[in-house]
Amino acid sequence: MKLIEHIRARSPIERSFHALSYEVVGIILSAPIISFVSGKPMHESGALAVVVSVIAMLWNYLFNVIFDKLQNRYKFKKNLLVRVLHGTCFEVGLILLTAPTIALIFSMTVIDAFFLEAGMLLFFFPYTIVFNWCYDKLRLSLVYHYDKTHPRQK
Repeated sequence: MKLIEHIRARSPIERSFHALSYEVVGIILSAPIISFVSGKPMHESGALAVVVSVIAMLWNYLFNVIFDKLQNRYKFKKNLLVRVLHGTCFEVGLILLTAPTIALIFSMTVIDAFFLEAGMLLFFFPYTIVFNWCYDKLRLSLVYHYDKTHPRQK
């Protein structure tokens, strides 16, 4: 399968690339914020960001497979409202998955971990919407330009 076909079909390879790129940028941007907010050293905050990232990648993959199946079934468009709902549902699920992990790693109560993770939502909520919007635009642009320069033969 050609790379463009992976992109067009949103194959597991393309989905993995999407999740990995989202998380790498997220780790780079969030580790200093976690360190500042928690008062923990940068290496501990970076390690936490990586652990939470792994959880988030798995959740991201699963969540988006389910989301795409719903979109295919109900044929709704990804307008601003749908993107906001998408980001909200993703982040709520992620908080429920990561708060116990944060509590364990940072030796804090689950309530404190919940508030730390909820605080990170102030960063990740708009980041999720903007990243996915840009990613979708780039993905569609790649497919459009490929199709324009490589007409399909009948």
